[in-house]
Amino acid sequence: MAALTVKQQHWLEQLSLADAHDGSLAEYARERNIPIQTLYRWRNHFKQSAVPNDKPVRLFTPVVSTLSPGFVVTLQLGHSQLQFTRLPDPQWLVEFIALNQSA
Repeated sequence: MAALTVKQQHWLEQLSLADAHDGSLAEYARERNIPIQTLYRWRNHFKQSAVPNDKPVRLFTPVVSTLSPGFVVTLQLGHSQLQFTRLPDPQWLVEFIALNQSA
């Protein structure tokens, strides 16, 4: 797959968040005021444009609990390492990882 546009990145992120959502795709769309047809259209777009045998890479696993006092989350990308005393904002994390993968 060629480099994604900003618009494609946005919709791929929405689909990833929808996959991690506890409810259905329709519930996710309704909660965010996104027309369900739009999500279906983008999901179909990405399925058709994927290289055969490519499996989507899941960047996130839903987190059920928060960190206990004294615990640290470490994020390591290449030689860089970030430590958090609380979970980072998922949107920020998606953008941070995307920027570091393209660098």
